[in-house]
Amino acid sequence: MEWFQDLLVNLMEADKWVQYLSVFLISIVPFFESYVAIPIGIVFGFPSIQVVLIGAVGNWLSVMVFIWLISGLRKKVVTNKDKSNKRKNRAQNIFNKYGVAGLSFAGPIICYHVCAAISIASGAKKSYVSIWQAIGIGVWSIALGLAFHYGVNLLEYLPNLNPFS
Repeated sequence: MEWFQDLLVNLMEADKWVQYLSVFLISIVPFFESYVAIPIGIVFGFPSIQVVLIGAVGNWLSVMVFIWLISGLRKKVVTNKDKSNKRKNRAQNIFNKYGVAGLSFAGPIICYHVCAAISIASGAKKSYVSIWQAIGIGVWSIALGLAFHYGVNLLEYLPNLNPFS
């Protein structure tokens, strides 16, 4: 655990480009994505606007690569329509209920990569999924950035509640 604390201290004292690179790398990892990278960057005191932009772009790039890979894989895989399983039926039901837009905005709950996979597997066009994923990532990144920016700054005025002081 001590190595992790040392890493965090070194990261806080590192050059800006190293801090931005760390936010970018966290944002491209599935299940961490921008909704983990942005709060981490803001809590560590990195500039909020840059953190939101870098986190959103990193998340967006990884999801776009995933969409293009999954759609290419889907074209190559021939599935038997009569064969069904619980996981496939559940994913199709989620898609039928919420659609591409709904799944794209559920990214922080489900994972943007999973949402994209469900949409592509359900037959949505990769360009349509890409657009909605970009919108969902952008909206959530801005919302999380604002919430954490003002939440962290609010702690400055409430020193008894600030765990970092």
